[in-house]
Amino acid sequence: MNDVIKKLVEIDEKAKAFGEETQKQKEEYEEKIKEESKKVYEKYMSDAKVEAETQKKIIESESEKKFQKNKALRDKQIEELKKSFDENADKWVDEIVGEVLA
Repeated sequence: MNDVIKKLVEIDEKAKAFGEETQKQKEEYEEKIKEESKKVYEKYMSDAKVEAETQKKIIESESEKKFQKNKALRDKQIEELKKSFDENADKWVDEIVGEVLA
């Protein structure tokens, strides 16, 4: 009977040790999963930042090109208005004076 009790105690101790080892492995796996998840997240965020920076540079470049194009168009229109004014100023003054005096 003592042998049976000893065997049961041994089996119980082995079961507890197995349970403890299993719990320890579970905790180690959970920690590994957390670490890998963190690495994946950090990699994703790093890639996203690089992509965002690339897109920002593209948008800034395109905006600068459009700005320069619009500036050139504006400068051309101002030059045309000045030319028209210089060519027609005397004529317009004469017409206005003529209308006022008429």
